[in-house]
Amino acid sequence: MGSKALLALAPLALILASCGTAAKPAATSPTHHKTSTKTPKKAKTPAPPPTIGSAVAVTIDNAPGAWPQSGITKADLVFEFPAEGGITRYLAVFWHQSDAQIGPVRSTRIYFDNVAAAYGWPLAHAGGNVDALKAIGPLGIKNIDQIYGSAPYFWRAPDRQMPHNLYTSTKLLEQAVQTDGFTPAMIPAFATGKFTGEKTSSALITYADYPNIWVYEVGWSWDGTAWSRLIDSKAVTTLNGNAVSAQNVAIVYAPEFRDHDPSTPGSVNFTLKSGNGWLLEDAQRTAITWTFGPGGFRFSLPDGSPAPFQAGQTWVEVLPTGTPLTYTP
Repeated sequence: MGSKALLALAPLALILASCGTAAKPAATSPTHHKTSTKTPKKAKTPAPPPTIGSAVAVTIDNAPGAWPQSGITKADLVFEFPAEGGITRYLAVFWHQSDAQIGPVRSTRIYFDNVAAAYGWPLAHAGGNVDALKAIGPLGIKNIDQIYGSAPYFWRAPDRQMPHNLYTSTKLLEQAVQTDGFTPAMIPAFATGKFTGEKTSSALITYADYPNIWVYEVGWSWDGTAWSRLIDSKAVTTLNGNAVSAQNVAIVYAPEFRDHDPSTPGSVNFTLKSGNGWLLEDAQRTAITWTFGPGGFRFSLPDGSPAPFQAGQTWVEVLPTGTPLTYTP
């Protein structure tokens, strides 16, 4: 067993989803949805329509008080960024699958704003620090903010402590999108195929805050069919007991800098322009490059061709340049 430092990334193209209008709902309890489990009989059969009318991004808490979370196994795509204090926070994007409970939902950060704006996703959150809230208007973000105007689309669970008890659902998010006329929204369509890379059975990431404060170590371990999510070497499960896993994990290095937000001591931001990284897939890893701009992230192999992805959930780990990362062959 050896360990080496890594760098990371992967490609995204875009397709549009539209939505209609509906009356604004009163606060509701979660409603369960049915999802199709049928698979196409032929390769050229069109994919089934999405279960919600538009892709929607949701900020999800990853402080220890938020564990176990709900809904993240139903997301098509999950971004993980370091937040202040040595913890991370997720931006989970839902489109193809529905879930009656998603959360805990927390406040947005400027990097989540930038990602949501680049793709045109409606952004569901509960407030934010000063610069993140100021950026929502100028960035043209389709805003679903529990604190400022969108409370009917969220509820608080009485059996969990604030602030780790705020939830939403894909049904409520769809209603928010339709009511406010948020259209179109984009969802990544990944290049498909396989690559031949270096054998990899696990990757461990130490997300460290200034000055080298960290609360937990994030990891991914290949279980024979998918990358199992780990925190401090333990498998992560959701509130309903589902194991959290991914088919593709893009690990992205980007420059981090102090945000100096007056309401959030220790807050950070990232320069998202271009860089290097790794793509984990099918018990292998390969070096990739990335760019970010209008339309979101683009990921490429070293020869410039689009990096191939497997069908299934994808995570994008955004790491400060120089973040310790080790792997096991």
